[in-house]
Amino acid sequence: MLEYKEMINLFAIIVCVIIYWVLGAIWFSPKVFGKKWSEALGKNLEDLGPDLKQGLGSLITAIIATSILAFLLELIGTYDAFTGFLVGLLIGVGFIFTVDLYDVLFEQKSVIAFIFDIGYHIVALMIIGIILGIWKV
Repeated sequence: MLEYKEMINLFAIIVCVIIYWVLGAIWFSPKVFGKKWSEALGKNLEDLGPDLKQGLGSLITAIIATSILAFLLELIGTYDAFTGFLVGLLIGVGFIFTVDLYDVLFEQKSVIAFIFDIGYHIVALMIIGIILGIWKV
């Protein structure tokens, strides 16, 4: 069996991490969903960020999510846009949606904030899934 470092295209991972990260900056910007998202959290958008801790944290999560998605596509062994899209969607719905739903059910997080949060991750995972599916990892 190949080592993980031999199985992945590092450049594809880096490009997808940047896309994931930039999509978050756009998604949560005041002109897209940031204002409504912060209102759903009961906070002021200016108070929410960005700061170094949030920036690094979101970068690390993008690296992990992208690497896991690339690894799963490699395990499946099918490289096309649809498979990448589908795996991204399944990870998003199967894990992001279900885990974050606990915040709504038990921590009384706003349903609107929940939708903005999971929407971002599911869309990002589908986009990077398509890219990784086309660009053999």
